[in-house]
Amino acid sequence: MATPRDAPRLTRIRYVGDGLVMSAIFTFDFNGGCFVTVLASPTDEAGGEALVPADYQFDESIEGKILTELTDLTWGTVEEVMTKKKEIKRLEQQLGELVADVCRPTMHRLMHTPIPEAQTLEDYLYPQTYMLQVVTDSAGDNLACRTLDGPGHAGVPELHPPISDERLRGMGLDLEATDIPVVKPPQIILNRRLQGFVWKVTIDGEEMICKVSIDAFEYAIGDELAAYLKIRSARVKLRVPELKGIVQSHRGVIGILLGYIPHKHHNLRALLAETSTAVSSETTTELRYKWAAQIRGTLEELHSLGILWRDIKTDNVLIDENGDAVVLDFGGGNTMGWVDPDKYGTMEGDEQGLLKIMKALEVGI
Repeated sequence: MATPRDAPRLTRIRYVGDGLVMSAIFTFDFNGGCFVTVLASPTDEAGGEALVPADYQFDESIEGKILTELTDLTWGTVEEVMTKKKEIKRLEQQLGELVADVCRPTMHRLMHTPIPEAQTLEDYLYPQTYMLQVVTDSAGDNLACRTLDGPGHAGVPELHPPISDERLRGMGLDLEATDIPVVKPPQIILNRRLQGFVWKVTIDGEEMICKVSIDAFEYAIGDELAAYLKIRSARVKLRVPELKGIVQSHRGVIGILLGYIPHKHHNLRALLAETSTAVSSETTTELRYKWAAQIRGTLEELHSLGILWRDIKTDNVLIDENGDAVVLDFGGGNTMGWVDPDKYGTMEGDEQGLLKIMKALEVGI
């Protein structure tokens, strides 16, 4: 049975706009409902002015001062922003707590009765959703919450954007004619969330991995599907998961289904970390050299098919229950520390990442 939550749970923060001050969009989960809460800047150049009255003193508002400071901190190169990461996190936490506190009564009124925890992908991705806005009250002393009709801020992105029809055609994928199973979100039973929008799921009694698009990496699912389609059409056996299906919601293709690979450790990075201080039969020199050869060979075969790994790191290598190395994730992502920014998404970048994996395995090149 569902039980009430004491406080809203912040699930994500999104900044919108390219103006002097960005708007912030906080997404909260409360009693099973989704609350998208906008702090609108009139200068975000993405629709914020439509939510802020002409006479509103944004610069003097509580949210305006914090958003201005956050915007200042997030300007600059990736390296510059990384040096300010702790301060950004502190401000985000401060603002998130303020927003949660002021919106809690409204959330409770709208979702007074908690609903059961999501059982299917449909339940999780498309919950009852409400749009809210937080502004400073007329006295200028406190934040206040109000509900919004319609989509709210014009810049609010679609959280799980579908792969465009044009891109699907470019992959040569016809959903009406393909022999790849096309599965609807209500058919997908959630077993366990692994990370982000990746789950271990069950479909008709079979365990699989489900990966779903997210707006911050809108291209990723399309890139990964394209890679798996190339592997499938080449009819080659690689040390990668098997494409088991395509996830199609009412919005379009939003995800992929991959074969579940039984394993003991979360990934190669975790395995190496867990055995770094002791001699272990799980990471012998012989095994390390075997994994190095398997990873190198898989990358060479991927390159021969015109596929880049991109997100190349030990986090994306799995050691299966047979002790073999399986390469994961062709959708791109965070390779900071593994691939130089100017080499990301290139053959040279993949080779650079491979050398660092070899170093982590402590094997000769």
